[in-house]
Amino acid sequence: MIIPEEIPVILKDLPVHVHGFVCMGSDYNPCIVINSRMTVEQQKKTYQHELDHILSGQFDDDDYVEYGA
Repeated sequence: MIIPEEIPVILKDLPVHVHGFVCMGSDYNPCIVINSRMTVEQQKKTYQHELDHILSGQFDDDDYVEYGA
């Protein structure tokens, strides 16, 4: 079971068109990467968006890729 409070969040300078993404950590669990160039409000929205992907099981789908969300 995935517990949101245990998912690492990484703030990183990313290209402006990339808000965030989910990746696999070294422990094979998901982590969320968020663009540090965005406002705090945008970062919160991106966090929730990426968390929704994890909780809906899309993180486990190797074929799932989202562009321009």
